[in-house]
Formats: sequence, structure tokens, C-alpha cells
Amino acid sequence: MLKNYFNMFELDRDFSSRTARKEFWRTALPDVIIWALLIAFYFIFNDIGITFICIAAVYLLDTFSARLALWFRRMHDTGIKGTFSLVVLIPLLGALALLFVFMSDSQPKNNVYGEYIAEEPKKKKAKKKK
Repeated sequence: MLKNYFNMFELDRDFSSRTARKEFWRTALPDVIIWALLIAFYFIFNDIGITFICIAAVYLLDTFSARLALWFRRMHDTGIKGTFSLVVLIPLLGALALLFVFMSDSQPKNNVYGEYIAEEPKKKKAKKKK
């Protein structure tokens, strides 16, 4: 999971390819955890809240390009133009629309953004013979 997270920074200027759903969520989860910790620290240590606001601002600016590129690649994987991410500017409905797109299945064929990235099939448990 951390490998995917650090890979996000290597691809921070790649706005034109595809990212499969599983890879997207493996990349987004550490980011969500970091944000949750920053918000928790802000409320727990509210006497030094400005410090955590500065840390959060630095983290946001540092990861903005990589996160935006990840969003674009995930939308490309579903067959949607990356500029659809501007829908996030619509309060609440925009975030829900993006969440729906991020949770959608990949487009199961090649598209203008690249080749189809097949996710790993689920492994079936072998039945034990008696």
C-alpha cells in the first residue's frame, strides 16, 4: 500500500494514462489516514492549532499535483475526461459524484487514455478432498 502511495509522487505529472480502481484506493487510503490524523491532532491539541494548520497546508500544497493527477488517471480508467474533477466545486453533490466515479468499475477495453489494466482476479479457495 505504501508502495502505491509513493508511486503517486513518481507519476505526479502523468495526467494522461489510466489507474485501476484497486491501485487508486491503495494509493488514496494512506492519504486519507494522514488527513484524519492531521484533523484529529488539530482538535486534540487545539492550543497549538496554528502549527497543525501550517503542517496541513504544506502537506496539501506538496501533494496537490500528485493527487490531482491520480484523480485524472482514475477518471480516464472509467472513460471520463479528467476535467470532470471540477465537479468537486459543487458543494456535497460534487464530492459524492467524484466518489461514485472513483468507486466505478474500469472501462473493460482500451480507450483513448491507454490500454485496459486488468485487476488481479480474486483467488478461489481450493476445496479440500475428504
